[in-house]
Amino acid sequence: MSRPLPRFAFFVLALPAVLRSAGRVRRLTRETGLRRLPEALRRAPRFRASWLGRPAWLDGTVARLLPLLPPYGYGPCLKRSLLLLDLWSRCGLEPRLHLGVRRPGEEPLEGHAWVTVGDPKLDRRTGPLGHEEMWSG
Repeated sequence: MSRPLPRFAFFVLALPAVLRSAGRVRRLTRETGLRRLPEALRRAPRFRASWLGRPAWLDGTVARLLPLLPPYGYGPCLKRSLLLLDLWSRCGLEPRLHLGVRRPGEEPLEGHAWVTVGDPKLDRRTGPLGHEEMWSG
C-alpha cells in the first residue's frame, strides 16, 4: 500500500517542474504577445507523473517560490497567474487568465491578474479580490 505524499516532499519533487514552467513562461512572454500567451501556455503536454496533478499543492509551491522565479519585471499576481496557467494546464485543467482593474470609484487605480478553472476551491485562491474583469483569455 502506498503512503500519501507529504507536502514538503511534494515541494521538493515538484521543484524541477515549477522551474521548467517558469523558464517556459519567460520564453513565451518574449516570443508572443499577451493575447496569444494563454493559448500557448495551455498547449503544454500533461504531466507524465500522476502525483504532480495536485493543482492546489502546485499553487502553494509557486507561492513560496514566486519572488525567485522568472519572468522578472512582472507584478506578483500576473507572474503567479501565468505560472499557474501553465502548471494547471499540465494537470489536465482548462485555466483561463483574467486581467482586471479596481472597480470604479475605488482608489487607487490598480490592476490584478488571476486564473480560473471552474472549481470554487481553486478559483478562490486566485480570485478577483474586488477587481472588475477587463480581459480574459
